[in-house]
Amino acid sequence: MADIYIDDSIDQLTVDQADYEVDGTLNVQVGVRSLYLGDLIITNSSDSPDALKLTVLKEDPELHLIQPTNLFLDDGANVKLVAYDASADMEPYLRIDNGSTLELTSELLSSGQVPFYIRVLGSSKLIYDSTGTNIDQSSSVIHLDVMEPGSQLQVIGADSYSHVDGVLIFKNSDGEIVGNFDAPWINDPMELEGDMLTITCYLKGTHIATPDGEVKVETLKAGDKVLTATGGVATVKWLGFRKLNRNRIPESHVLRASPIRICKGAFAENIPHRDLTVSPGHRFNFDGALVPALSLVNGITIIQDFDVQQFEYYHVELEKFDMLLAEGTAAESYLDVGDYRQSFENAHTVAAHPDFGPAPERVVLPDYVQKITPEIIQPIRQELFGRVQALTGATRSGDANLRIEANGVMIASLTPCAKRGVYRFDLPTGLQSDIRILSNSTVIRETSLNSRRDMRIVGVGLNEIVLVVDGIRHQIDITDKYLTGLHDVQEVNNTNMRWTTGEAVIPANLVPASKGSIALDLSVLRTNMYWTSGEQLKARKAA
Repeated sequence: MADIYIDDSIDQLTVDQADYEVDGTLNVQVGVRSLYLGDLIITNSSDSPDALKLTVLKEDPELHLIQPTNLFLDDGANVKLVAYDASADMEPYLRIDNGSTLELTSELLSSGQVPFYIRVLGSSKLIYDSTGTNIDQSSSVIHLDVMEPGSQLQVIGADSYSHVDGVLIFKNSDGEIVGNFDAPWINDPMELEGDMLTITCYLKGTHIATPDGEVKVETLKAGDKVLTATGGVATVKWLGFRKLNRNRIPESHVLRASPIRICKGAFAENIPHRDLTVSPGHRFNFDGALVPALSLVNGITIIQDFDVQQFEYYHVELEKFDMLLAEGTAAESYLDVGDYRQSFENAHTVAAHPDFGPAPERVVLPDYVQKITPEIIQPIRQELFGRVQALTGATRSGDANLRIEANGVMIASLTPCAKRGVYRFDLPTGLQSDIRILSNSTVIRETSLNSRRDMRIVGVGLNEIVLVVDGIRHQIDITDKYLTGLHDVQEVNNTNMRWTTGEAVIPANLVPASKGSIALDLSVLRTNMYWTSGEQLKARKAA
């Protein structure tokens, strides 16, 4: 247990819950009479999943405050508020931000000292537990000032909710009120799954072409007519849909489940004619080849979103498989392959963990190629790279821009680093600092000509680091534990290699002392292709 004392001399106090992990409890004592107090900010530098138990109590029960201490949670803080006796003329303001979690415990709620104004921001979570309390649930005691898209409200025991005239009420399966909030300013769409209410931030609305113009996909139903990419008309047979919450997707499924956004014009001029978001397995027609969106990601105009907290997929099944026009883009209709239908919540049997990644080619489609080989995907990705440059000015370059920073001085390689070789850097005499190895970097899958799923951010692949001090070579083991900013060792051409992340560090304790000349030789075994903006290229050429 740890104690902190706050009075009117403190405008703002920041504490890190990592400093209280031993017993996980922090007591804050308020010790000032009739004056304004500062703010208490709690952060979580160690990303601890364990909640910090917090009490904020007046040192003197008779103490009267004009304004109470406000509580701000930031940087993934995880706090259980056990007591908060800050009775004052104003209600305390609680802000939960940047992925933080605040639990209002049953112990706190039963005390009755809980009129709060609360803001839930930055995909954060508020947990409300009135289990076993005698609190009067007929009136609102919590004022939800703001809940941003992606933020969540968990009401323990809730089975249903209503939001009428600005009042948000939760009931359990017996119809008893288990949560009551004053929320007149929250107008965003909301979804309740179990006892978790989420403010929706990935909205429905993809436009599908029909003979009568474009309609939103969620409005389609069996029997409706849609246009095909060849100009024909097809009939809708079935519409599958599934709502997903990011925090309920197993990590092993994230890559194959997270949505992919295709920017306007990413495929060709005005195709798609609006930004189009699809599941990773949704396929597009490239001259008869059906290519899944997951194989097209480039990180600039075709992007996979791992941050969106809730999203909803729709797939349209036609009487016969064909190409729909989604935002003007030739995209496949639903193809029933094995047990894939159970990924949708309106199927007869629903999978607990749906798979929206590329499906196996179990159905023969004589008019299309489904097996995507390097010979097929490489020219497609090359063409899409050209669209990136046309739309954004970014260029796919093989120049790693390898450089060194030492003693605050930036040192360039004598020759451009774009292939295998040894690159020498003359370092400042009497070097005493860390040596930073800098370069361009990329996510491997985003600039590869082939379809890759490698999510590593890489700079250059090093297989040897040598410091030449006063003419004597000092080799640093590539696996040395003091080196930072490098990926795990991998074997390439029978030698050990480590990719940098674009910023690796040789710490000063690995640099031999010298009063004379000192140089660094980096043996680069691999480089990559990197996105470089037009502005960056101009600046480097000018230099």
